[in-house]
Amino acid sequence: MAYVKIKPIHSNIEKALEYITNPDKTSNSTLVSSYGCSISPKDAKLEFEIVNKKAIKKRKDSVIARHLIQSFSPEDNITPELANKIGQELATEVLKNEYQYVVATHMDKGHIHNHIIFNTTSITENKKYRSNKYTYKNIQKISDRLCIENSLNVIPKSIEERKGKSYKEYMETKKGSSWKEIMKTDIDNTINKCSTFNEFIEEMKKQNYVIKQGKYISFKHPNQERFTRGKTLGEKYSEESIRYRISNPNKIELNKIIEINEKIKSKGAGFKKYAAKKNIEELSKMTKIMSENNINSLLDFNNLYKETFLKLNQSNETIFTINKKIEAISSDINLILTWKKTKDISDEYLKLEGNEKDKFIVEHQDALNSHILCQKKLKEKYSKTKIPKLSTLKDELSQLENTLKEEIIENYSLKQDYITFSKLKDNIKYILGLESEGEKNYFLNKKFDINVEI
Repeated sequence: MAYVKIKPIHSNIEKALEYITNPDKTSNSTLVSSYGCSISPKDAKLEFEIVNKKAIKKRKDSVIARHLIQSFSPEDNITPELANKIGQELATEVLKNEYQYVVATHMDKGHIHNHIIFNTTSITENKKYRSNKYTYKNIQKISDRLCIENSLNVIPKSIEERKGKSYKEYMETKKGSSWKEIMKTDIDNTINKCSTFNEFIEEMKKQNYVIKQGKYISFKHPNQERFTRGKTLGEKYSEESIRYRISNPNKIELNKIIEINEKIKSKGAGFKKYAAKKNIEELSKMTKIMSENNINSLLDFNNLYKETFLKLNQSNETIFTINKKIEAISSDINLILTWKKTKDISDEYLKLEGNEKDKFIVEHQDALNSHILCQKKLKEKYSKTKIPKLSTLKDELSQLENTLKEEIIENYSLKQDYITFSKLKDNIKYILGLESEGEKNYFLNKKFDINVEI
């Protein structure tokens, strides 16, 4: 597997080139190559500058080059020569022979890794290289494909999405040496051995975790000073997700079938083998999901998909309505609290006369204005009914928050079902050849009157 990281170079390009081309790190410079420039740091710096000067008027930032690092796992047992070859292919495909670059493979650490330093000004059009999250994802995607084609593993998607993490950070995550990873591992392990949410809470406490349950569930490890929200660890660690994972221990994660077309075939035998294996796995998962949900025909699936979609929409509307009610009651509580807080000042003001009254207004104008405004809003809202007691509103708010929590948990479950059925729908459409633009809504709108076994 290979993980990529990219960072800007603002100055001292020669020093950066000297570091990556160091003979001690590159098997006496046999693992160094270049395009459009020399492998000599001094010469390459001058050649970069010649190209940069042509576009100097167009440049608005100080980034003169970029440093791309491609790190391989020791688990892959990759040779330095193959790593260098993959590095050159990555540079060629990403930069399309439009930018000067130097590729160097280092083998002086516990893992083999490539360094690619490239000019940010194009040789051909003097245009600027644009670096953003999309170009970064594209680089990682190309790197993954090259790894697959050379029978190497691929970084898991959940790790890949953490843009900018170094190989060291990735390996620390993999080893579980960061406290966040330790906490996530403890939560995952506890979920796997519990059958109820209450049992999960008790098991976490036995591991000396302090749990805080409110609007969001939070955890505190004995070595931590502050609580960490579950959501901060990732969506999988929110309360609704934890409850769902406990209730669905054998949940199947379905992925989209890889279309084997001419473009895919041109990627090489390694990728074709990988795609075929993944597709067999997905077909097996599809069969299991359909069996568990008693889907025996397209009509069965169509009805189940629509039913789940409607339930999810209804749940979203319910959550929206409850939130509006909570906002309204919370607003009333704040109005009453502010009114009560400023009542003594208002009462005192009403007892005064003449100059004392004028002086009192100057000193307490904000409080008096707040009291009058709160009183006006409450009278407008409750013009035909009595203003409710604060305790009554607080009880109603508490009940609504509990109802909202229950609905969010149910909503999360429906969302997971909908995601699974959506992926299943896409795969069935592909298998049955229903992918053309004219048939985009065919699958959901068609009234199937035949019992076709899937």
